[in-house]
Amino acid sequence: MKLKSPLKKLFSKKESWYLVIFLAVILKISLFPFRLGDYNFYLEPWVNFIKNNGYTSSLKFNFYNYTPSYIYILILIAKTGLYPLYLIKIVSIIFEFLTAYFVAKILFIKYNNKLVFWISFGIIPLLPSILLNGAFWGQCDSIYSSFVVGSIYFILKKKQFLTVLFLGLAFAFKIQTAFILPFYFVLLLRGYIKWYYFFTIPAIYCISILPAWTSGRPVFELLSIYFSQSSYYEMLTIHFPNIYTWISNDYFDILRFPGFFLTIIHTLIFGLILSNKKYIFTFEIWVKLAFLSVIISPFLLPGMHERYLYLGDIMAVVYFCVCRKNMYLSLGIILISFYSYLCCSRLKDILPLWPAFIFYISIIIVATKDFISSLKVELKN
Repeated sequence: MKLKSPLKKLFSKKESWYLVIFLAVILKISLFPFRLGDYNFYLEPWVNFIKNNGYTSSLKFNFYNYTPSYIYILILIAKTGLYPLYLIKIVSIIFEFLTAYFVAKILFIKYNNKLVFWISFGIIPLLPSILLNGAFWGQCDSIYSSFVVGSIYFILKKKQFLTVLFLGLAFAFKIQTAFILPFYFVLLLRGYIKWYYFFTIPAIYCISILPAWTSGRPVFELLSIYFSQSSYYEMLTIHFPNIYTWISNDYFDILRFPGFFLTIIHTLIFGLILSNKKYIFTFEIWVKLAFLSVIISPFLLPGMHERYLYLGDIMAVVYFCVCRKNMYLSLGIILISFYSYLCCSRLKDILPLWPAFIFYISIIIVATKDFISSLKVELKN
């Protein structure tokens, strides 16, 4: 990857990135002692419940609102007998670097330079949302994100089965995997993935719930976890600057399903337009589409949390590194994501969401125009 002066000499050396990665790890370790609400109210009680109810035997109880896939990890953590806070954060950090690995694999397709691995390992784990999500909050968004980015890499390498396998693994951990679905809808319509491959996704989820089912938890509860999650917080937006910023949460029941249908209609319309074979999709076009998918979906969907631009931040880095232009779009998404985290802190009473909303919708408009203009350039004669 070519870098402009005056930093070209410094950051074209692996040794410089070794230092950045080392500092990133030290910074993350320094955040380990922090115990926040999600750990205090959910993760630690879950680990204690697991210990007090026979570890794997605890799976028969309805004590968690995540899918069983993550609970299996918590069972392993509980069995070590070590301090769970640190282990939970270490697991998230491991998957952060796995995410960075797949980002690098995508960039390697374009640049064929192993330096991109060290650059990715230095940048991705230090993104504000990723730093706060794992090492500070103890959240696990890095797990599903690593599988999503891996899935994107495999489709760019035209490996259909591995693509849906990784997408299925992502769905087994988090419903937020759905943010990338508009991207896969276009892939399906354009024939890049055979329709029957997508049956792999529910198959993987069914396999993932087998240990919990055989332990005694009703299969209906396990199959409906994501439906239960959708009504866990009856709020149109939770510190997230999407279109519901301007609407009272009192209208949640009225606008919840229309919001989902709006997202589906948007996906169908643009998917059908882009299915037209007169458009030639290059490597850069696919990256731009993936970026748009993960920033537009949470903008349209109700019930979004402050951390739901996590995938957007990652793809923002990929977008800029691949396209090498419009850096303000990538930085803008990263800043909006960070601002959302701040709105979830003690600053929430003094930080309004509307400035971030205006910035957010502006980025979507500009990124969409850039995507469309790229398509026009790629039109067949």
